[in-house]
Amino acid sequence: MLTLRASCLVLLSTLAATSVSVVGQNTAQAPAPENTPKWNDPALVTCGEKPPFSSRTARGDTLIAPDGKHRAYAEVEANALHPQPPAGHTGPTCVNNSRLFVAGETPDYKVRFLQEPSDVESGNSLRLVDWSSDGRRLLAELAEWQYDQPGVTHNVVIYDARNGTFQQPELGQALAKTFGRECLVNIRVLGFTAKGTIVLEAQPLSPEEEEVLGVLSCSRKKTYFEMDRATETLVSVPDVPKLQHNAKVEASK
Repeated sequence: MLTLRASCLVLLSTLAATSVSVVGQNTAQAPAPENTPKWNDPALVTCGEKPPFSSRTARGDTLIAPDGKHRAYAEVEANALHPQPPAGHTGPTCVNNSRLFVAGETPDYKVRFLQEPSDVESGNSLRLVDWSSDGRRLLAELAEWQYDQPGVTHNVVIYDARNGTFQQPELGQALAKTFGRECLVNIRVLGFTAKGTIVLEAQPLSPEEEEVLGVLSCSRKKTYFEMDRATETLVSVPDVPKLQHNAKVEASK
């Protein structure tokens, strides 16, 4: 089953309800540097820091399920639309496509997930994190952003290899339920615990982010959560839980 997920980020006015991790821009500030987000983040595949921009494709490591029945890797393609943007150019300079490839009983890989660019989020990257201990579910993190603007959203993606389906938890709703109010944090997916819960790291929003989004940060310090996949509920924990690494990793060639 090929899944194409449409972006949930529409306007800044809707971010508070739909997004979990975002860096905003204060309209009173100076223009953002060319082609943000930061280029030293190895999880993001882009067309480069400044002109001339160039297209590139990056393939991640292959994760083999602990039972050996499935193998998976992510591939991110960054396509430079304008290697040398003309003066006054206003459109995106680069667009991304992220794909998840999975192989099962046969050695042939098939595309099981595709994230395409949108008008408001032309950049995206897919990072595979780990397989569950029973080899059924693949945990990944999807990052999305708009070129030439600050901000990256991070969301949880779970692929069920048995049924060929996907789950993308509504983390914004889970945070509101956990803290009893509408609030946001910057999320990073860390992996599984021995009992199968998903570990998330949450960084607080900056004052600038709070001002732009009109929403307070859920916490003023780094926080860790365990998420129950079945109920999508979050439990705050004082320290990072011990992770259980289940997948065998084959480095990309």
